[in-house]
Amino acid sequence: MKPLKILVVDDSRSSRMMIKSCIRDSGVPVEEVQEAEDGEVALAKAQATSFDLILMDIHMPKMDGYQATSRIRIWHQRNHKPRVPIIALTAMDQKQAVEKTKAAGFTMYLGKPLKQAAFAEAIRMVTSCGPLDEIPMTVEAPKESSGLFRRLLGSGNGAADLEQASLRDQRSAFIAEKRREVTEAIKALDQGDISMVNLLAYRLKGEGANFGFSKVSEFGGELANAVATIDLRGARKVVQLLGQYLEEQAV
Repeated sequence: MKPLKILVVDDSRSSRMMIKSCIRDSGVPVEEVQEAEDGEVALAKAQATSFDLILMDIHMPKMDGYQATSRIRIWHQRNHKPRVPIIALTAMDQKQAVEKTKAAGFTMYLGKPLKQAAFAEAIRMVTSCGPLDEIPMTVEAPKESSGLFRRLLGSGNGAADLEQASLRDQRSAFIAEKRREVTEAIKALDQGDISMVNLLAYRLKGEGANFGFSKVSEFGGELANAVATIDLRGARKVVQLLGQYLEEQAV
């Protein structure tokens, strides 16, 4: 396999950091990894660079993953460009996600929190020489713990110590980012901005377990359910409890 040019698209800095770590752990050769914080930036970068793979979050402001993927597909077709593999990354229910991502032109769907074995297998499948239309929308992989936090560190050698320190830094950055998002969620609820609260809910649901905070993912799921039923009082209660939980975390 030739070294890959990969575009990581996600509005969360923590998610982009986590996805890049999964790429490093996947064992695939990589030439370059670029980042985009929303669909508009992703579209512009896809027009400027010939990527071998795009990893696309679904729930993003400005232009979501569905819109970005559809527009990338249209632009590539009009300009006679190769059909690049695009993998959807989302915390949505699998059945709903598979149907919607397939209709939008995605090559494959992966659920968040990401599982390392499934992630590596998905990259291998979509970057092989076979036709993209023949690739299944989902991938089966052995059960495992999730993402970054699954690593067994602290073996006593210098490399492991450095990686353990890096992981602590990433977890600290994650908690700090989620604390800011709690403030954003309260403000959005005060303004009746349900779409923003929904974005935050799916972000929390998809990220927490990858950093060793399964409780954060649980809060994200509860918040998504509250938003889906327009239970604003319940949503506010979930956000408040999440804020209390985050303040208790020392990393």
